[in-house]
Amino acid sequence: MSDKIVIVNKNGEEEEVELVTYLNTRDNMNQYIVYTKNEKQPNGDIVIYISKLIDEDGQKKIIEINDEEEWKSVQSLLKEIANA
Repeated sequence: MSDKIVIVNKNGEEEEVELVTYLNTRDNMNQYIVYTKNEKQPNGDIVIYISKLIDEDGQKKIIEINDEEEWKSVQSLLKEIANA
């Protein structure tokens, strides 16, 4: 059974999504959340989303990854997990 979580999207609306995993950078300075809405791509693969997880005033919030270097770092973490 998968974990369902509720996120607030950029329009301020709540969405129930399926948690895939959490990722932490090697230095544990940043945490990311990997989740899906179970949407399928034309080839049948399920679409996954990755967002940065931050703590703001005691609440967990997700934000988009806009920095290219940060995105490359996250991709590297995913490759390590896939190849483990």
